[in-house]
Amino acid sequence: MSDISEKVQKALDRINSKDLSKQELINSFNNINENTEITDIEREELISVVEKKMRIKFPNAAKKMLGSKSKKAQELLQEIFEELKNDFDWSKNKVKSHVKVCGSMISGKEYVCWYISYKNDEGYSTGLSYHQITSEDDPFLEVDYRRVGKDYEKNREVKSFPVELKDEILDLYKKYLNKVINENISSN
Repeated sequence: MSDISEKVQKALDRINSKDLSKQELINSFNNINENTEITDIEREELISVVEKKMRIKFPNAAKKMLGSKSKKAQELLQEIFEELKNDFDWSKNKVKSHVKVCGSMISGKEYVCWYISYKNDEGYSTGLSYHQITSEDDPFLEVDYRRVGKDYEKNREVKSFPVELKDEILDLYKKYLNKVINENISSN
């Protein structure tokens, strides 16, 4: 990455390659935040590497220092949901209208998974979810549209996007919501 100086790249390599103690990671985190000689991009990259190491090796310390592993997912989806509540009528939603935890996270299949969804009377559903499979993986957003039931699984539409493309996935989710909420699907 050309936006990273040689000095910062050496620090990244050190953090990635060494088996740092909890205190060394905490000190690194504090030093990164206090350093005035690095760019915001470098700071984000360094913090990301330290955070991943902390969450893997010292999850309790990471939660205490960095907050819940789900915080980013919940905040992002809550922000999106607030916008969607203004644009769509959620009163006929057949499932709860709020940010929900995925079963795959509860069962341990995914490191982080939260979602919002809408299901109509005819069993058509659309969801927007935030996934991070392991603590080392980059998170991504996923939108799906389907009719609920085994007979309809082959017709399910699922698209994944990096979190940075939130606006594009939100546009797609709004199209699906409009279809599920406003169109009479049985006449299609």
